[in-house]
Amino acid sequence: MKPGFLLSALLLALPIAASADVLDLGAHGTLSIAVPKGWKLTSAPWEQPGVAITVAPPDGTNAQFMLNILYVPKGMSDLKADVDEKVLNEAGMFIDMSVEKKKVLLKFPMAGDAYGSYCVFTDASLVGKPPQKDNFKKISAGIIWFNDDVSGATSILGDDDKDMAAMIAMAASATLKPR
Repeated sequence: MKPGFLLSALLLALPIAASADVLDLGAHGTLSIAVPKGWKLTSAPWEQPGVAITVAPPDGTNAQFMLNILYVPKGMSDLKADVDEKVLNEAGMFIDMSVEKKKVLLKFPMAGDAYGSYCVFTDASLVGKPPQKDNFKKISAGIIWFNDDVSGATSILGDDDKDMAAMIAMAASATLKPR
């Protein structure tokens, strides 16, 4: 099955299988994320001005989803047009250890004006080995631009394509409602 078709199918099914968790971002608005049934969202202040969000899967699933929301200080530029370049720059650190040996830029199918992109890499040293808790075969690094004041850095870690697709769909479901 083609990955694009699988992701589209998951996005269509996500509202049925997930409930939206809503986080209050103060003056920046509210952020909604469709969290799959059985997964648990937690948030805490982040060292940068923003919020660190983690979504943990049910027990027994070796996966992790993180979205660090950054409030862009006034006078600093955080442009939608810079997202792809930033993702490709950050993704460079994973090339040598990956099966892919190259960066392939993919787009989060975001709603509204939001825009996001990411790259996925497979750890060559873990291919063919059984899952190891907190040691992930696949990693996705990405950025979501919500508006000029709010962006998010995504880290999506997992062992199989099904979990990775569910977490990518969860990232794509993130919507910011400004105040």
